[in-house]
Amino acid sequence: MYITLDGTRYYAYTGTHAPDPDLETVVFVHGASMDHTVWSHQSRYFSYHGFNVLALDLPGHRLSQGALLSRVEDMAEWLIGILAATSARDVHLVGHSMGSLVALEAAANLDQGVSTLKTLSLIGFCYPMSVAPVLMDAARDNPSKAYSMMTQWSHASKTGGEPVPGFWSAGMQMSMMENSPEGSIYCNLQACHNYAGGKEAFERITCPILFVSGKLDKMSPARIAMKEAQRNENASIELLPGCGHNIMFESPDGVLNSLKGLIDA
Repeated sequence: MYITLDGTRYYAYTGTHAPDPDLETVVFVHGASMDHTVWSHQSRYFSYHGFNVLALDLPGHRLSQGALLSRVEDMAEWLIGILAATSARDVHLVGHSMGSLVALEAAANLDQGVSTLKTLSLIGFCYPMSVAPVLMDAARDNPSKAYSMMTQWSHASKTGGEPVPGFWSAGMQMSMMENSPEGSIYCNLQACHNYAGGKEAFERITCPILFVSGKLDKMSPARIAMKEAQRNENASIELLPGCGHNIMFESPDGVLNSLKGLIDA
């Protein structure tokens, strides 16, 4: 469905179901140069099992209008506006990579009088989310090279072993990024690299937090999420074996089962 905010239309996949004001809402936020389709498996499940779903395209991505946002804080403010515009009351926030930073910042600033934050799930998370200079330079000067680098680094080193016959997760990621808006990869990576509000955000969050990381993640090493989970008494972590950074593609059921364990609890 499309959501109009300040005169601009933004897209959210809802699992073909109109939002029900009596149901809790699971909100999915994608990562850099990605879109709502990275959550196809997880969003469809929750939409057919008693939840509203909003799998969002961030501004300027895929089916959403608007300009690209260059700061995590601005994306979080936009997300909070979307929740208000849809009257989402009891909310479960889920974010991957850059989207995990956006979900974190939004969770810390959510007006509990408008939306109640039930849970926060951070997938492929690390903070600070520093970007290697070689990748940042490629994102600025040669986006196709940056897409290739990110696709290679986002998947565990293995041949075959796709979760669905005929599915090629690396190819799907590459195609998605190649079709992202011009300038989005550099803008998104800059937002990740420059975000400095993580520590303060965690201090303001009291709901249950779940970290989900691939054991073989090269871009957001699992050890960083593990340390963050240990610092937060309301946090837990699940590590998925044989997976890298793009774990929604590499282990769709693993990610779904982790989310179900928190959200369905």
